[in-house]
Amino acid sequence: MSILRKTIKFIYHFIDKILTTITLILIKLYQLTISPDKWIFSPILKDRVCSHTPHCSEYATQILKRYWFCRGLAPIADRVLSCKPSNKKMYDPAFYRVVFFCSANIWISFLEELDSDDRFEICWVVTQADKPAWRWMQLKENPIKVKAKELFPDEAEDFIQTPLKINPEKSVEWQNFYDWLKAKNPDFLVVISYGKILPQSILDIPLFGPINVHGSLLPKYRGASPLQSIFLNKEEKSWITIMHMNAWMDTWDIIDQLSFPLKFERTVKDLITALEKEGPKFLCNTLWNYGKKQIKAKPQNEAEATICQKIEKSDWEIDVYKDNLEDIYAKYRAYAIWPKIWFKLNEKTVIIEELQLDESKYNENKDKPLIEWKNLNPAVVNIAIKPEWKKAMDWKSFCNGYLR
Repeated sequence: MSILRKTIKFIYHFIDKILTTITLILIKLYQLTISPDKWIFSPILKDRVCSHTPHCSEYATQILKRYWFCRGLAPIADRVLSCKPSNKKMYDPAFYRVVFFCSANIWISFLEELDSDDRFEICWVVTQADKPAWRWMQLKENPIKVKAKELFPDEAEDFIQTPLKINPEKSVEWQNFYDWLKAKNPDFLVVISYGKILPQSILDIPLFGPINVHGSLLPKYRGASPLQSIFLNKEEKSWITIMHMNAWMDTWDIIDQLSFPLKFERTVKDLITALEKEGPKFLCNTLWNYGKKQIKAKPQNEAEATICQKIEKSDWEIDVYKDNLEDIYAKYRAYAIWPKIWFKLNEKTVIIEELQLDESKYNENKDKPLIEWKNLNPAVVNIAIKPEWKKAMDWKSFCNGYLR
């Protein structure tokens, strides 16, 4: 059966390739003979017959080279049948050109999805420069840079940009970057956790504007820690917002939003996993629909805006004897990946690596502290505790060693 399937697949691709080649030849002949945009009378008829940019014949060429005949026939037919001289002029490319700005490894899936989606072409990847790491302070490559090298091995050396200066008015390096970026003529800038504030001169370059992926239901939780703030405020849902960017923080128009339910046992780690799984395809579909004017951006309601600040060291410290379980569990869920919640015991730092609760008992005991003398809160099902310079241990081992 597998041999038959492979044979059918080979014949299909062979026929598809032949039909693609023949159609491309016919389009070229059309452009050289009777096309109103290419032939001898194009100075008179150009832009008066076809209302699209690029024109239908060029659009068909791009589609065939990208999708081949069988997959490309439907969009070509749709374009040609909808093209009338009376239509308003509109930009309708076969694919959109994207420059991807990111420096965080947790968003690698967005880069991979944009690369694998034929509706987009990544023309540049911009990330932060390599930084010293570990005790020997050796330079460690940015994870986005590493992935971009893997995905685009045949691109030129300047395909991956790591500029240090970001103000074109004050830096020759950034002025050169600005000139290069403008020459790329991108449709979109996609910016996710880039780590630098982009000046307005850069944000003005793309045709459809700079697009940011934000991990909250804007205008709630603007700022540096939206994923953590969702748990700290005990929300029952999380969101991803696709929005326009401007020089201010998370204040511009919203294009689309997607929600995720947050079950009781879910932590920020589970949320990031869901965002990595669902977010990339949602972003691609949103960009495509927005470019095709099937959805419109809408302004944020400033009356509902809230700000979340940068995480400070004091934010993840808890008092296991005084703080109620509800607040401790909210912090545990918010900081489950990093930096994790901790408390002081005999001047030593003790980290809570794992905290599992029974939801029904939690509702009855959430106002009580996590520990009352040597007794755990009744809602605790499992706990892993890591004293300073020690391995994580269960509650019984911790009591025997530290709470005698």
